[in-house]
Amino acid sequence: MMTIPATADDFTPDWLNQALAIQLDGAKVTACHARKSDIPGQTAEVIMMDVSYDRDTDLPGKMVAKVTSEDPIILSNLIAFYDQYRRETSFYREFPDVGISVPQCLFEAHNPETQEFVLLMGDLAPATSPSWAISTEQIELALSALPSFHARWWNHPELRQKDWMVQYDEVPFYAAAFDAAKRGALTAAAYYDDLESTIAAMRYAHENQDKLLAWTSTRPFTFVHGDYHAKQMFFPTNAGGEFSVIDWQFPFVAAGPWDFARLEGMCLETHDRRAMEPKLMAAYLEGLKTSGVTDYSKSDFEADYRYGLFISQVIMSVAHADTDVRLFEAECGGLGVDWKDAMLVRTQSAMQDWNVVDFLKQL
Repeated sequence: MMTIPATADDFTPDWLNQALAIQLDGAKVTACHARKSDIPGQTAEVIMMDVSYDRDTDLPGKMVAKVTSEDPIILSNLIAFYDQYRRETSFYREFPDVGISVPQCLFEAHNPETQEFVLLMGDLAPATSPSWAISTEQIELALSALPSFHARWWNHPELRQKDWMVQYDEVPFYAAAFDAAKRGALTAAAYYDDLESTIAAMRYAHENQDKLLAWTSTRPFTFVHGDYHAKQMFFPTNAGGEFSVIDWQFPFVAAGPWDFARLEGMCLETHDRRAMEPKLMAAYLEGLKTSGVTDYSKSDFEADYRYGLFISQVIMSVAHADTDVRLFEAECGGLGVDWKDAMLVRTQSAMQDWNVVDFLKQL
């Protein structure tokens, strides 16, 4: 078995020639200049590479690798606990054409016993990621990519065979997530003026898991990214590139509007969300219809959207329990974004607008 790189120094020409032997088709990597990215990843380290070859090849000259996180708390509390590296390597191995643009995966490996992990991908430049400073135009573009993606996998039986995807009826996963979210919301409350709606939703879910999972089992399902927000997206620039979605560490088999709710709830400021919401929702529904999903009504969408807002807040409550909030503050602050607003407040406002706690209690 090949060694799995852990640092930039491990990406040598010899290692790349082994990893890329089939794609190289007789060519050779002659040099690799690798460096750790200045922008930290939350669940993995990111390595940027410039690669040279001894002759022309279709392989890219610029690559990006994700390798095992150096943070032992992240590894134990998130990666190993939620099996994220296995999920992501399985995604790239089994879904090279999932129906939405993703990075070109050149090599992947994962050791479940040690959580050593590598994903080697083509660089998406000149496309760039806005991170949390995403524009409303970019949000509209990202939301417009969802209907055809979701329609492609609408109620597709193949998804139910993937044990590395989070299934809508996966009791142990949701039991752990709802428990962690309840604790995380209480931890997060120390940093926020008012998290009562979030705390109430997390407490209710923890105490009524069976009821909630019974309801989700009645819903149409599709391939859901699971963490569909601005930091996971690259957008074209004047120099070129295309819209792409990264970080497939939490793919769900669930209702499509969960992705919609994740992006809209977290990344649109509240006044923009309220103004744009009707148009964005109508566009999603029309996109599904155009792509062949004809039996999904506005009321169906609104129910799944409400639940999607709740699930998004579950994810962020868990994140607050396992992440040093100074990382949120530094990253968002450098972009001129209020970290508290983006991480929890916006979605809580959407939950309040859509009466999510009452909705959960009525299921």
